[in-house]
Order: sequence, then structure tokens, then C-alpha cells
Amino acid sequence: MKITAIDVRLVDADFRNLIITQMHTDQGLTGISEVVTKRFDDATLKAIENIADNIGLIGQDPRQPALHFERMYRDNQWTIGTVAVTAISALEMAMWDIKGKEVGKPIYELFGGPTYERVPVYCHVAGGSDPQEYADNVGQALSRGYRVVKTTLPVYYGQVKKVSADGAQYQLGGAAYSGTKGRVDGSHNEHQWVEPAVLNEVMAFFERAKKVHGDRVELWVDCHARLSGATAARLVQGLAGVVELIEEPLPPEDIRGLRLLKEAAYACGGPRIAAGERVATIYDRNMVAMLTEQAVDIFQADIGNCGGFGQFRELAGIAAMNNIAMAPHNPNGPLSVAQGLQAMAFIRNGHILETVGNEGDERLATQLLRNPEVLKSRDGYLDLPKGPGLGVELDNKGLESRPFKRYYQATR
Repeated sequence: MKITAIDVRLVDADFRNLIITQMHTDQGLTGISEVVTKRFDDATLKAIENIADNIGLIGQDPRQPALHFERMYRDNQWTIGTVAVTAISALEMAMWDIKGKEVGKPIYELFGGPTYERVPVYCHVAGGSDPQEYADNVGQALSRGYRVVKTTLPVYYGQVKKVSADGAQYQLGGAAYSGTKGRVDGSHNEHQWVEPAVLNEVMAFFERAKKVHGDRVELWVDCHARLSGATAARLVQGLAGVVELIEEPLPPEDIRGLRLLKEAAYACGGPRIAAGERVATIYDRNMVAMLTEQAVDIFQADIGNCGGFGQFRELAGIAAMNNIAMAPHNPNGPLSVAQGLQAMAFIRNGHILETVGNEGDERLATQLLRNPEVLKSRDGYLDLPKGPGLGVELDNKGLESRPFKRYYQATR
């Protein structure tokens, strides 16, 4: 079997673009994958094309993803970062899709799975403008069957409608993931002063939702690595018994800080600590130290940004050796959900899979897939796909209906 063509396109997915790769072969099999890099869409698309050209993938056998990963990763002058590794991920995952389709098996079976029959998933919930509105939004997620929900820091940044290059309005983060009452600029870093009342206001949102919904829901908060150690410690202590997990409370390179925060959380019965979405392969020694030094409870590598299925399995193995669970980062499109399901089903320390999980997410799957029903959540779970490869098929007309849209453009 030989690769005959590699087609890459950017697909608008409301507030971000998906980078969809289709790898064609001389035997009529096409492997597909999805990756996301948001502000680096164009660079990642070109990186996929460049890497494929650099090692001469056209004419090669796609059924050797491990070999091709080494060639793609090693055939570089420089130590490579997330954009290049994401490009490698796109090509590697498409190869695994082909390999699964050839033998008629899901990818997880090629890795020794399944370890799950149904994968637990969580969804994003909009912060809203005040604590009661947030509690109402959580209630809507519960009515759709979810039991674990995540929101980034309400009022901390806030999200209002932006204008993209074509003049269309959009809301960063879909349905205002951060809420609409922004009091801290998005460029604010962990060392700059914040009004003391802001953190109390943030905590009030989660306290209200917990009071309304009790043990029916598990609340998570995503800090996007924007807090100092002292601020994060206050959040950990203030939300003990309210929030079950704090994601990326500190910059990911602050391994010692994360470990100290985890110890502080244990001492007060506070939330678990999670991070890892910014990892790029097992060769990122700083990020691997997050695992070997047990600085987190849950590791959140993104299959589409860490090198693909092979690298994800190796990272999961290191995590398992250090008693750390895996919850793949996945605020992306339907193919990414399918990729996450495959990966969760071949590791033994899988915890839960991230999904956006709102009506827009379901609509996107309906438009881009020929079999979107495969990704329909039920009672907070997704059944494993049973079809070969990724278990889902693209609708090319649907891809064409969503041309690339320029997001994240500065407005003044």
C-alpha cells in the first residue's frame, strides 16, 4: 500500500478552526485526522505539508506509523515545538486510521484495547453574568445527562463578541466559556496585581452552583495557567468541598509550584490538580517531570498536539507508573472526540474525556460527519465506536460548507 496524496484544509468550527488531514492511498483507503492550534492555523497546515514533503511520505507505506513518526520527528535541524509536533500528530493519526481500516478493526484494538466499553465525558458550561445564571447553565448541562462540567474563571477575563476578518461576530470560547462579566484583561499574567474582590467573586459562582445542585454535579475550574502560587493556594482552600478539580492553576513549567499546590490541596481536602495539555511528546523533559515528580493528580495531554496515538500511549505509561490518571484535553471538533475515544480505550489509567458538549458541538458533528450518531452522548458517557479505524467518516460536502474563518484577529 502506498500514500498517493495528502489533502489538508482548515474548517471553520465556530470560534476556532479545525485542521483536517485526509491521507489517500492506492488501495482506496483514506485516513483522516483532526488537530487544532487556534492562533497558528496557517502555520500548522503548512507544517503538515512541509513535513510530508521533507521525508517523502508520498509513495511510502502508511501502515508504519511508528517508523514514520521517528522520521518526521528526527529529520529536523532544530528542537521542534508544538506547531511541528501537532503537524506530526495529524499525519501519524491518519496513518493509524488507515491501518485500522485495512484490518477492519478500531484503532484501540490495534493497541490492545478496549479497556472501556463506555467512556465518561464532561462538558463545558458558560460562566454567565452572575452566580445564579451560572447555576442555571450547570442545570442545563445536567438535564443533558452530564455529571461533570468545566468552566474557566468566571469574571476573571470575560468574553464579549468579537469581529472576525470577514466582519462576522463571534464569541470567543463558544457560549462565553469565561462568562460575560470580564474584570481582568486576557493579557494579565500571574505576577500582576488583581483586586482582592475578584477572587471572592469567582468563588461565588461555584459556591452558588454547588448549593443549588449539590452532589448531582462535579464542578471543575480551568485557570489557563494564569495564577500565582499564592492566588492558586487561596482558590484551592476557598473551593475545598465545592470544586473537585482545578485545571492549570499555574504556568505548566512551574513543576515545583504545582507539586506544592497539590500538597496544599491534600492538606485541606481541596480540589485535585490537573495540567498537561501543552505537552509535546515524551521528549519534553519539563512536562514529563510533571509526571515523574507527581506534581499533578490528572494529566491532560492532547492527542492532537503531543505526537499522536503512539506518543499519547507512552505518556500514559509514564503517568501510570506515577499513579496519575489521564483526562485528554479536547475542546475541539468531532474527529478529535473520536480520536480521544480511541485513546481512552487503549490505556489503563483513563479517567474522563473532555468534550465541548453543547448544542453547537452536536450541530458541528452533524454537518461534518456521515455518521454523527456514533458521538452522541448518553447519561454522561460515549459508547466506543465499533467501526474500523477511528470509527467515523467525514462528509466532504459538510467540510466545504464551513470554509476557513480568521479568528483571534486583534481589534482596536
